[in-house]
Amino acid sequence: MAQLNEKRVLVTGGAGFIGFHLCKKLSEYTSNLTIYDNLSSGKLENVKDLPKANFVKGDILDLTKLCSLEKADLIYHLAAQVVVPYSMENPLEDFETNAHGTLNVLEKARKDDARIVFASSAAVYGNPTKLPTPEDYGFNPFSCYGLSKVVGEEYCNMYANQYGLEVTIMRFANVYGSRCHGVINDFLDKLSRNPNRLEIIGTGLQSRDFVHISDIVEALITSVQKEKAIGQTYNLGYGKTTKIIDLAKMILKILDLTNKTVITTTNVSWKGDINTIWFDISKAKKELNWHPKITLEDTLKEMIKERKLGDDINTH
Repeated sequence: MAQLNEKRVLVTGGAGFIGFHLCKKLSEYTSNLTIYDNLSSGKLENVKDLPKANFVKGDILDLTKLCSLEKADLIYHLAAQVVVPYSMENPLEDFETNAHGTLNVLEKARKDDARIVFASSAAVYGNPTKLPTPEDYGFNPFSCYGLSKVVGEEYCNMYANQYGLEVTIMRFANVYGSRCHGVINDFLDKLSRNPNRLEIIGTGLQSRDFVHISDIVEALITSVQKEKAIGQTYNLGYGKTTKIIDLAKMILKILDLTNKTVITTTNVSWKGDINTIWFDISKAKKELNWHPKITLEDTLKEMIKERKLGDDINTH
């Protein structure tokens, strides 16, 4: 980790779920860490739990403020609008944040001659016909969110080719863990309110590749210490897919609610919902020597214990 010691690191979206965990780890290696976040979805409590980081409240759409930040050697660009249904209802806002915002961050990187890691998504693949899906599958976005991430990736590649910017693109599958949002958190929230019924949005047959936040952080930090990662795109998942209905059953089993909770489905999904996310992660394994270690089953128990969900349910 010696290379990180002297780096001035900027993390956009550092007050969010992935940003918090990344910054927590980065602060072990560098004393020069800046978080830039507008707190639209990031949380101030995450910033307060990172006392070693310098926090600047600001928006990636504010190019002047972004470029006035201290010169960076390394930029992790995590700031984004990440809610697929919201992107379908508000495509202009989604584009502004994810495409225009990324362009602004690339301008900051160009000005500083900084290396940049761009957080992309499984959404760029849409509903792939090849499973597990490799990086060279190509773009076929199924949502405005997915399309805005494609545009972000293409701008990254353009800046790499035309300006010589050192860029690495990371496509995330379904990242989960402490302080996360998404389907796992949604299920735990619903059960804390009513342990007798659990509603799944959609059919429940949608499948997701769940990867733990600690494994993602390891990949993000490892990648910037490898020259071969420059100019590359990597899938970051566990390399396994889990049906949402099976996830629900796993959670109920841990909570001893298997025979007490009725699972229902809406059978109607949201616009832009993807059927299956299942990553081929062989490239990251080979080139980054990265191997996800945390299983979904083990971590669900930790998350439930952390939230004291069993205690909540017993009070009903």
